[in-house]
Order: sequence, then C-alpha cells, then structure tokens
Amino acid sequence: MKTLLSIDGGGLFGIGVANWLPKLANNWKFDCYAGTSVGSILAACYAIGMSPAEVQRLFNSSLPKKIFTKETPPIILKPAKYKTSGAKEALEGVFKDIKISQVKNPLVIVAWNYDKKKEKVFSQTSNSSYLLRDAVLASMSAPTYFRSVKLMNEKGIEEQLGDGGVCGNDPSLAGIAEMLKAKKMDISDIKCLSINTGGEPKEKKIKIGKMTDWLPVLTGVITSGNVAYTSYCVERIMGDRYLRVSPENLPNCSMDNFSQVPEIKKAWLKHPEKAAVNFLKKA
Repeated sequence: MKTLLSIDGGGLFGIGVANWLPKLANNWKFDCYAGTSVGSILAACYAIGMSPAEVQRLFNSSLPKKIFTKETPPIILKPAKYKTSGAKEALEGVFKDIKISQVKNPLVIVAWNYDKKKEKVFSQTSNSSYLLRDAVLASMSAPTYFRSVKLMNEKGIEEQLGDGGVCGNDPSLAGIAEMLKAKKMDISDIKCLSINTGGEPKEKKIKIGKMTDWLPVLTGVITSGNVAYTSYCVERIMGDRYLRVSPENLPNCSMDNFSQVPEIKKAWLKHPEKAAVNFLKKA
C-alpha cells in the first residue's frame, strides 16, 4: 500500500498545517506528495526531504511575511495586492535551483493555465524540466493577491500561469492520478491523507438582488466548489482508504490576515491526530 499526502491551498492557514503535521512525525510513511497554492509549498518541502519539524520552523519564521510583501500604494491601481518579486525571492531561498525532475520523492503540484483555460500539473512524469520554485510560485499566485506568472514551457512557448485553486484546490485527485500513472499500480494499492487547510467553509444564505451580488458567490464557487466536489469524488472512489483532516473552530478570515495566525495555529494544534495516526498505521 502506497500513501499520498495531499494538502489544499489556503494562504496563511498553511501555517496551521505546518504546525500540526509534526504530530505525525513518528508515523511519517508518505510515498507521494500533492499540493496546491500554500499546499504546494508544504508538499514541495516534504518532497525534497525536509522533516516535519524543519518545515514547521520554516513556516514559523519570516517566510510568510516575505511571501506576502505588499505592493506600494495605491494598490487599487495595481493588478495584485502583493509583490511577485517578494514571493519569488522567498521561494528561491527555500528551493534554490532544484528542478522537479530532481526532487527526491514523487511530487504533484497543481496550477492553472490562463491561456489554455485548463490545469497545469507539474510532476516527475509531466512538466518535470521546470524549476521547482517556479512551479510553486505559479500554483500559489491567487488572482488579486499575486500577478499571474509567465513561464516558458517545454516547447519554448510562454504561458501565463496562476493559482491551482482555480481548478483543484484539493489536489488529491491529481496526486492519485499521478501515482497510478507513474507507479503503474491499481487504485486499491493507494490510500490518501487529505489536509483541508482552511477547514470547512461557513454556511451563508445567499441573496441576489442585483448582478454584482453574484461576485462573492462566484468566488466561493471557484474555491470551495472545486474542493467540495473533488473531495466528494475521491471519498466515493477510495472509501476507507481516504481520510480528510478538517479542524474545527478556524477563524473566518481572509487567507492573508496575519492578525489571525495565532488563532489559526491554535485551532490546528487542538485538532487530534489519533485518526490520522491510525489511518497511517493501517495496512
């Protein structure tokens, strides 16, 4: 049985995940990692061989603030809230010049191709010649938060890439597909521990009085919608070989709200690890 660790996107909520996963250190038996957005940073760190404790220290350091470096005012006149250069420099410091083909463990990163209006998946069997840091940067470049990322594809054609959360904020399905392709195994040989980085979305009644009222609804559809649908499908396909970790009492805030980081960490650290430990021990 091979085990996939799949980590959703979710901005600063990823700090909570980085602080919770060390609870599983004594049972760390993952054969493949998949990530979207901040989940791609975490997954890439584990895939290159960093320990849960090392990743925890990294996320508790200045890394998040280096990534979320604000553009100079006036922000309203700029295409994004944060500087791509800040995130790029921060990721370069972590991943250096490692190419995806050189990553120690199987890894899947989900991004979005704006030009082709379809997913862009990076792995050791697909788009492997890219620098790891570039794939991660593309995956985490959420609309309005960061500019899109322009990268030259393997045919020498420039592509405009962005946040994997647009199509697959829960990357578990992409991870499973990669394991089936790369390892040539049966799906019954795979189990998946899926991390719901931002927790379950809060229920809210919608009221549409005018066309602009659809904007927040559509935002929720793009992010929460594809997560819920992917999780539903994977759970039905995998059965008891799938476990979704979703903590309670996470603050209801934007993914770049630094004032809520202590509450995010608190909620994650309170979440019991027993179910995940038992899941990893199960043959």
